[in-house]
Amino acid sequence: MNLQRFIAVLTLGVMSTTLLSGCISRPQGQVEETNDEKIELVYYKLFDGEDVIRPLIQQYQSEHPNVSITYRKFEDPEEYENLIINELAEGEGPDIFSMPNHWFLRNTKKISPLPSDMATPEQFEATFVNVATNDLVLRDPRDGQTRIFGIPLTVDTLALYYNKSQFEDKLPSRGRPATTWAELQEDVFQLSKTDNSFERFELAGIAMGRSDNISRWMDILFMLMLQYGTELYNDNVSGAEFARQRIVTETGQSINPAEKALELYTSFALPANKNYSWNSFLASAQSAEKELDTFARGKVSMVFGYSFMYEQIMDKIQELDSTGVNTIDPSDVRIAMVPQVYDPETSTEKRDALASYYAETVSRTSPNARAAWEFLLFMSRKDNLEYYNDETHRPTSRRDMIEDQKQDPIYGVYAEQIGFAESFPIYDANAYADIFSKAVDSVLATGSVADAIRTAETEMNDLLPSEGLIPPPAEQESSA
Repeated sequence: MNLQRFIAVLTLGVMSTTLLSGCISRPQGQVEETNDEKIELVYYKLFDGEDVIRPLIQQYQSEHPNVSITYRKFEDPEEYENLIINELAEGEGPDIFSMPNHWFLRNTKKISPLPSDMATPEQFEATFVNVATNDLVLRDPRDGQTRIFGIPLTVDTLALYYNKSQFEDKLPSRGRPATTWAELQEDVFQLSKTDNSFERFELAGIAMGRSDNISRWMDILFMLMLQYGTELYNDNVSGAEFARQRIVTETGQSINPAEKALELYTSFALPANKNYSWNSFLASAQSAEKELDTFARGKVSMVFGYSFMYEQIMDKIQELDSTGVNTIDPSDVRIAMVPQVYDPETSTEKRDALASYYAETVSRTSPNARAAWEFLLFMSRKDNLEYYNDETHRPTSRRDMIEDQKQDPIYGVYAEQIGFAESFPIYDANAYADIFSKAVDSVLATGSVADAIRTAETEMNDLLPSEGLIPPPAEQESSA
């Protein structure tokens, strides 16, 4: 049955929360549990200033005068994530907090899932984009039932930033990046201009191929793995199997998709290749800005980044201009959808972009979990997310906002990509970075791609729990 029709025909007497309309209602005769009870909620979140979140909190508190919400903003992701882990382990911490989408599968035991009478997985799937359902609607380790563990206010994807002027100069017949990786490799060759400088390039085509001086290198590599069809894990995520995977391509070729992804990624940093365009001298590995600075100076034509990178680039251009450094014209900063392995115009293969975002959730230790979820459902109403997007320019998580956001001249690309975005669950982000950094370095040292992937799989298997991350389904689900 069509899920939206299923939701539309339900009566208010059956529903307690309708995410699609954004209204919270209750079965007839049921009294609001929290009307008279004074409730205090603590909310931790990264990046969003109080000036963004406070109006939403104030509006909610005006409608629920018995609820008081204390908001605390954090800036450093590592500090924030360590604090959350430590506080929850001690039975303390916030009622509500944001968590990376790739954390949820590992950390369901730390979360109090959304009560099933407030919203169903079917409603969630009809309201939010597909990747959010895959990341946040999971089996509860307590009983194997499928429940909602997070509410996304936004879903960001990796996109391709490019210098419009340089494309007009070198590739005027198109004036923008190619849509396939094979064509983009040729673009890089046409754009790159070598010289005898210390950096070896007057202009580099793309920041890609290394793990030390590219901000989102692992995300780019994981995106390529998705596009080639890599399956990182077995069914219950108790083991990694990507080194043994074989698939047959559209042309009938049998490949290991993880090997192809690593081979393509590192090809841009190997001097013997035609598409060589990046080395250790083009950006400092010690700099927090890495390739962003190189792009702002006009020294590289393309870099990968999420939606928030646009403002970072604008700020960097302004900063460099103020010190007399030559920079690119801000109007030349453009964003394109990520290239695909197979031509989207002719291929039957699904397109793939990598999703990375924070979703809001409720702590297992919260004494007011239901009230906390009610606030998050309020936050995720369409009108509230329209306000949130206007303030932050972050791409939407709701299906019913995509078409409007596609019209944005700067950020519309992110709305275009959201429908085919996917992600990998990550058991330990720091450990994975170490594992795949060694794989990249091994290939750049002329080691075998196959050997690097086999080593990475072995090291990942040493991390994963033998019992797996996905519990068996509930009996009623398995027998259905």
